Amino acid sequence: MEVRGFYQRRVLPIWRAFALAVGDFLEEAAFRVVLASCVIAGRMPRQVEKRRWNRALETPVLVDVFDWTDERRIFSVLVWPPLESEAHDANYVRHQRVDEVKKAIAKGATEKAWATRFETDYGLKWDSEREVWTASDGFAFDGSRERLS
Repeated sequence: MEVRGFYQRRVLPIWRAFALAVGDFLEEAAFRVVLASCVIAGRMPRQVEKRRWNRALETPVLVDVFDWTDERRIFSVLVWPPLESEAHDANYVRHQRVDEVKKAIAKGATEKAWATRFETDYGLKWDSEREVWTASDGFAFDGSRERLS
């Protein structure tokens, strides 16, 4: 019994740490080898052509994240329409993007053990006088990089 306890308390954690370190090193080395081969071969990221954005038809989607226990808004995210996709695929790609953003937030919230819930607003309206996107609850979002609302 004592040997088993020693193994579980001392040897096993050290072995796991070693295995994780070796795995992380090999993953990073593989990434760098692939990156170096791409650079040597002259492959570079290409510019993606973007189509014109029609604000009347393609509005950003608002994802509000609330604390489930006391209903406080933790943060809000504007998910912009995908201008890299074709116009006929834009709605489908937009829904995929919103789902991916919500999954990423949920994964992070799970890691932090946050009790969260989402509200998704697909009905944002452009207020041209104030130059903001207005949600259905009246909350305004600037969306520019220079200033926050």
